[in-house]
Amino acid sequence: METKKNRKKAVLILKKGFYNRKAVKAAIRAYNGLADFECLDKKDKFEVRIKNIDKSVGKIIKDEFCNYILAEIKNG
Repeated sequence: METKKNRKKAVLILKKGFYNRKAVKAAIRAYNGLADFECLDKKDKFEVRIKNIDKSVGKIIKDEFCNYILAEIKNG
């Protein structure tokens, strides 16, 4: 099944004091089919760049992606 992509982009800044690398990477793996992700590991934060977002999730992907990370932190 081919999904329609749009040119919408998003950038998430996640503080390392709260978020961890393992949870961020798990979310990227889980959401990989819905967009293209790039995670930059900076000194005190993760910068997650999201592009080519599937139109069907364009309005909710940032919130749901962050919710997934939080669930991974809680369960991990």
